[in-house]
Amino acid sequence: MRKTFRISTLEGVFAQIYSTFAAIGSSFIIKFLILLNAAPIHFSLLSAIGQVSQLFQTVGVAVTHNLSNRKKACVRITAMGRSLTFFLGAGLLFANPETGIWFTLLLMFCSSALLSIGGNIWIAWISDSVPLQFRGRFFSRRNQYLLIAGLLTGYLGSFAVDLFSPENKGIHKAFIKWTGLSNLFRPEYQGRFLTALFVGATFIGLIGLAILAKQPERRHTPHSEPLGVIYKQPFKDANFRRLLLFGAWWMLAIGIGAAFWTPFMLKKLQMSLFEVQLYGSFSTIASLLSYRFWGRFIDKYGNRTAMTICIIIGGFNPLLWLFMTAQSHYIIWFEALSSGFMWAGAGLVTTNFVLSVSPKGMAQVYSGIFGACNGLAMMLSILLAGFFFPPKLQIGNLSLEPEQVLFGLTGLIRWTALIPLTFIVEAKAKSLRDLSQLLLENILNRLKITK
Repeated sequence: MRKTFRISTLEGVFAQIYSTFAAIGSSFIIKFLILLNAAPIHFSLLSAIGQVSQLFQTVGVAVTHNLSNRKKACVRITAMGRSLTFFLGAGLLFANPETGIWFTLLLMFCSSALLSIGGNIWIAWISDSVPLQFRGRFFSRRNQYLLIAGLLTGYLGSFAVDLFSPENKGIHKAFIKWTGLSNLFRPEYQGRFLTALFVGATFIGLIGLAILAKQPERRHTPHSEPLGVIYKQPFKDANFRRLLLFGAWWMLAIGIGAAFWTPFMLKKLQMSLFEVQLYGSFSTIASLLSYRFWGRFIDKYGNRTAMTICIIIGGFNPLLWLFMTAQSHYIIWFEALSSGFMWAGAGLVTTNFVLSVSPKGMAQVYSGIFGACNGLAMMLSILLAGFFFPPKLQIGNLSLEPEQVLFGLTGLIRWTALIPLTFIVEAKAKSLRDLSQLLLENILNRLKITK
């Protein structure tokens, strides 16, 4: 366990650095698409790619069906996915920027699909190595180190990219003046610098895989049943079907505004990439401080209760974006803290929920099908939001940008995910009512002791 944690965490740091720069969801890839003059539909497609790639998780089950050792398959497939991002910067070489955009999207699709297969194999590998009763704390501690790594590298990268901005000011202007490199930090070189970041991130990701190859693996007995029977088994599990319904409902709600958070900050709120990274830092710090809480909370009260709290907060956060403008968006820093706390819990629940309901030896196929169905659901709402991009909306004195209309909608629909969540059966889970009673009794007992 200790060796697994050390190697998994070290490899995870390299993987986090890679993802910060070159994986789906990276603000650096979004910045790259902005340089190529991408339209809202392109940002929708980029987010949709990240979700449709989850369908390939089920391929991971097929790849390892007859394997007693999954390490080599995981490392090799993940290496292929990470290697593709070496060519991201080639999108600048096309005479027509539109062609460069489609090249970038196609490359990200192929890379994400391979990484999804590798990720599914890794889930099966790690679930065999870490007992269920320790998984909440294992993933919470590991994620703390990963977030710190992503925070630091994101800061350095965003600061460097913003040095090439046409209008440098503040610390960036002072840095250029101090170094005397004004001829180097020219706006037309920004795309080339991003290309260098993608290349460097690729090599860092591959180094991480060399570390992952040293992680121990428990041998397991391959499934004797035909592959078709294995794929059908989760759907015969009534509780898993309820979990699938909840996951798809939640992902549909999240996908409504998922493609437009970062573009909205960069284009409508006129924030620099460094400020976007600062927003991410506030969220990261909140996550870091709350991971320990969520890990213990999940182990004690269950995933369902934790997710109930996350959904309540998760529906409130997007509504704060309705009041942000380029001239006044200070509330965004409070929203970052609230989102960081919420996503830390939701992330742990997402990883742990499937593992807690799946029978022994079936974690990989359960996880693969859950990820595929969730990805399909979120892809659908992302694409619909892009194709039916709403117009501006005036509500009294409140003037909403199209993105803000989507943010408000996603917040309201997120709350409805509480409906399917209540039907999931989890043996150790306590209801929110039971939790409230326990907290009230604890407070009253403490007051009695004080008296």
